[in-house]
Amino acid sequence: MPDLRRPEQVTEALVEMLAAGDFEAAAALYEDDAVFVEVHAEARGGSIAAAHREFVEAGYVLHPDRFAVMEAGGLALVHWAWTVTKPDGSAFKGVSAEVLRRQPDGTWKFVIDNSDGAAVLWADE
Repeated sequence: MPDLRRPEQVTEALVEMLAAGDFEAAAALYEDDAVFVEVHAEARGGSIAAAHREFVEAGYVLHPDRFAVMEAGGLALVHWAWTVTKPDGSAFKGVSAEVLRRQPDGTWKFVIDNSDGAAVLWADE
């Protein structure tokens, strides 16, 4: 298991696990009642691994660009800019907003992973 003692390390581990196709390990980075949000969908529990599998099997590759981390009282808000490369070589960019909680062992796990950040405000357009 990777070092997860800083909130941004969880995101870095997620990117590595997706690249390796290890969707169950990726899902283990989330608390049991966590939510994973994409612009047009929401996944919880066991369906988080399936959502990640669908993304990777579609040929998308996720690349983290930069992080901003704010911590308070065992919670962390992580914003990170990302680039996704599509199978045809084109790419698109976005910014994620994630809430993580420090676990009793000092590691961090996702509570809310909003992969598209503020884009969810325009999901119905």
